[in-house]
Amino acid sequence: MRSKTLLILTLILGTLLMTGCNSRKSFEPEETASASSAISKTGKEAVAIVRDGVTFSDGTFLTRSGMGSVKLPKGFHYVNQSSKYILAADNTGQILILDRHSGKVIKKGKLDLPLVSATIRGNNIYYVAQDNVFGVYSISANKTKISAKVGRAFAVDTRIANPIAMSGIIVVPTLDGKLLLIDPRNPQAARGMAIGSDYNLNNVIFLRKLGSRIIAATPKKLISAAPGAMHKFDAPIADVTISGSTIYALTGDGRVVKLSPSLKVLAQRSFPYAQFTAIAVVGGKVYALDRSGALIVMDSSLKKSRIYDVGEVDDYAFVAGHRLYIDDEVVDLSKLSY
Repeated sequence: MRSKTLLILTLILGTLLMTGCNSRKSFEPEETASASSAISKTGKEAVAIVRDGVTFSDGTFLTRSGMGSVKLPKGFHYVNQSSKYILAADNTGQILILDRHSGKVIKKGKLDLPLVSATIRGNNIYYVAQDNVFGVYSISANKTKISAKVGRAFAVDTRIANPIAMSGIIVVPTLDGKLLLIDPRNPQAARGMAIGSDYNLNNVIFLRKLGSRIIAATPKKLISAAPGAMHKFDAPIADVTISGSTIYALTGDGRVVKLSPSLKVLAQRSFPYAQFTAIAVVGGKVYALDRSGALIVMDSSLKKSRIYDVGEVDDYAFVAGHRLYIDDEVVDLSKLSY
């Protein structure tokens, strides 16, 4: 019952966070350009959306690199992949490990709770399940080796980041605003790094490495952690991306912010009442999407800009390579400039 309640709260609060309050003013640019020449139809209906992938009703899926080459069985959605495997899950706790090239199902497994994020490293899957349970699943043995609840999380943002590998360790984001640092040789001896202390809407929604740094964001702040140093940027975070050694963030108060690896603000632009949902950097240009359908294209210094109308976001927005997927349409970002 508790995990079911958590799921309901997750869906409700995630929706509220993404859509905003109905009484909030909307971003209304004075002038927009047409983006019709850059827009085409996908002909696909999304049935599951996670931080790093979108699964469609026909079993195909989209990752940050583009469309996947295999189809997933009905009822399963994309979670993550390695050079060899694709990991898929359903809403009951079942997982599938597929060969990345042939699409053949190699293993079928079952967790006690539905999977929410995971990464595949070698023979193991390092995952977080509903109710904030961390686990390690052995692909060869086809069973869970470690499973432990790691903290309380009553409601989470649905944009849950997957674990990453860095400098011989696995960095696992929990649902209560912590990063577990896992040594694969001794996963029981995990170390923790707290980003925040709240139990609600405090999970990690962005996690990447930048050199020797861990860049992570919750809906309430952005951090940059390096050996012996921790830097923070306190702001409501809508989305984050990294280009080279530069970090770009969208904030809940309508700003596009350019930051250094230590989170020093290098430049920023404010767009009053914007409800940002996705950011991308393609070909040296910065793209920031508002839910109303206003796509702001800026130069890397955020000084020059042009705004295009690409259509309102009803369901999801997802960046894959140089393409921006919005519901049943795809925008070729390389065709738009400032």
